[in-house]
Amino acid sequence: MNGVLATDLIEISSDPNCLSDGGFWAVSSTFEGQYTFAKFRSVAYGIAFPDVGQWLGLQEVWKSSMSQPEYEEYVSDIRGQIELGNVYQVNACRILTTKIEKERNLAPLFAKILAKNPAPNACYLQLPDFEIASASPELFLSRNGSALKTSPIKGTRKLSETGSAFSEKDRSENVMIVDLMRNDFARICKSGSVKVSDLFRSELHPGLEHLVSDVVGEIREDIGWRDLLSELLPPGSVSGAPKYTAVKLIAESEPAERSPYCGALGWIEGENAHLSVAIRIFWKVGSELKFGTGAGITWSSDPVLEWEETELKAAKLLAIAGGFRSDSWPFGSGLFETIRVENGNPLLLREHLVRARNSAAILGFEIPSDAEIFSKIGSLDRIELGRLRLTFGGTFQFSIDPYVDATHAARIGLRTLEIDPMAKAHKVFPYTANLQMLTDARVDGFDEIIIVNQYGKVCEGAVSNFVFRIAGLWVTPSLDSGVLPGVIRGLVINSGLAIESEIDVAELENATHAFALSALRIAQPVSEINGRKLQEDAISKQWRDKLREILQSHSVG
Repeated sequence: MNGVLATDLIEISSDPNCLSDGGFWAVSSTFEGQYTFAKFRSVAYGIAFPDVGQWLGLQEVWKSSMSQPEYEEYVSDIRGQIELGNVYQVNACRILTTKIEKERNLAPLFAKILAKNPAPNACYLQLPDFEIASASPELFLSRNGSALKTSPIKGTRKLSETGSAFSEKDRSENVMIVDLMRNDFARICKSGSVKVSDLFRSELHPGLEHLVSDVVGEIREDIGWRDLLSELLPPGSVSGAPKYTAVKLIAESEPAERSPYCGALGWIEGENAHLSVAIRIFWKVGSELKFGTGAGITWSSDPVLEWEETELKAAKLLAIAGGFRSDSWPFGSGLFETIRVENGNPLLLREHLVRARNSAAILGFEIPSDAEIFSKIGSLDRIELGRLRLTFGGTFQFSIDPYVDATHAARIGLRTLEIDPMAKAHKVFPYTANLQMLTDARVDGFDEIIIVNQYGKVCEGAVSNFVFRIAGLWVTPSLDSGVLPGVIRGLVINSGLAIESEIDVAELENATHAFALSALRIAQPVSEINGRKLQEDAISKQWRDKLREILQSHSVG
């Protein structure tokens, strides 16, 4: 932790009285009040974390202890308790769990966290049957002799939102927790020594900005570690105010114990200590890896926005660890490629990787070597027809699922949107907006949509490029109109099957034939555009057969 490396485990205890021997003890407390103290013989300072090898991303789904509707109902229940005057603020949490091999340790994950998400209170603890890798941004307690300090965080937002004052909700929540910690300190500190030394300090962390305040005090001579921990835990910033009522409500409402999450994590040595609030932590027990995320709830909280805050806090670190959301997408952001697999062969794999590497060089994502990617793909089950998805974000991930071709021509609607062509240059996730457009199209009775930009130019679909036969020529919209450079689209242009040009929306009235292009569906015939019927005849078949012939010649080997 912060260059302090303790090794040679001597003893493990749950009794706070052990801390009085002056030795170096690693400390982990659970939110529910259990202690683990681990004494180490050897302690070195100013030491870089050892070289422990590469972390290979997880490949399983993370399951939440509460679904979004359940969490939003929990937030509403807390607001109800606030309305009754029973509580003023409660930190509402949920626990995410995934599978991990029992023999796999978290040291490489912690090393990756230090590189990708450096946090001021990052900490790694490995005991015989228990392991934690933490990226905590929050100081729970520092002690230097009799001087105490705590730095509660309340207020979190994206870095893209910086430059203005934090919201009134964030500021009022921060004040509540500052008052709570002042009261906690007052029970163990000398009269008149408790002060707020810094109120509403902004701290920048990877991807996030936090609102932080500092409370300081001088501990009384009669207070030992047992009393100190008893009075201060669990941390106020992750429980609520009043603390007793908030903790009781949490115990009654949350289906999973928080365990080390939202406890304290760090070290104590004599009258010196550095303990973090154990948030943004991974902890491993047996073959399960867990991660907690939460949000502070006040009367002004919006249940949907609070769920989104828990997603925001989790996304960066879960992207680093790997694994998938319940919708099979990775956490965080990055690049992705969707590839059709026929008889075990990923079609146009090299073309997909070239596109990904070009985008990665511009956007700053890392992509493994071709050899590593080919090796990973080779380990997958051979499938006759499938969808292979490669994602490059916090970690490289891959999955393959069976796929069934559409047996009908597509019915296409029209939708006008304001488009930024630069935003269409790369195939990135989150892909939520595109998938929502596709869902909306299907609700309206269409299979896809054609997006028309603010200048009346034809662009692309929710998940497709398009090619149209207009005045005897096959034409696909230009990139300048706001079009993703699709791999099949590129093949069509480079092979001379279509030309690239701006297309006014009015020109669609003259289209006689059309195909929706994608790496997965290749070329799906279009039967109608906005209710107007198109032709499906020998011309369509000839064009499609030629594309298939060219595709096979590019995919051999």
